[in-house]
Amino acid sequence: MAETPHTADRLRHDIDEGEAGDKKGYPDAAASPLGTDDEASGFPNTEAQVERAQAAETANPARKDAPKGAEATRPDSMSASHTSREASNRTILIAVTVGTAVVLTVIALLV
Repeated sequence: MAETPHTADRLRHDIDEGEAGDKKGYPDAAASPLGTDDEASGFPNTEAQVERAQAAETANPARKDAPKGAEATRPDSMSASHTSREASNRTILIAVTVGTAVVLTVIALLV
């Protein structure tokens, strides 16, 4: 079976599948999917242009042998590393911010 030609749609699909190695394999919710602007202007990308873009997206020398797509591990969430003191400080900050907003709203209504 012959390889499918290089198109912007194929490139977007490969990136969404995690072939670029910089994200998990999941589709991006794009308002204007890759290649749409060029097609709308009447000058869609040539196969050679998309092939160069494909090579640039999937060949990242800085990654070396890092796993791609679903094989890659996600970084730990920052919220998991917060101490109880940081959580307490965050609660105080939220309370002060909400209190300030309430006071300013009351002042604005009285003026």
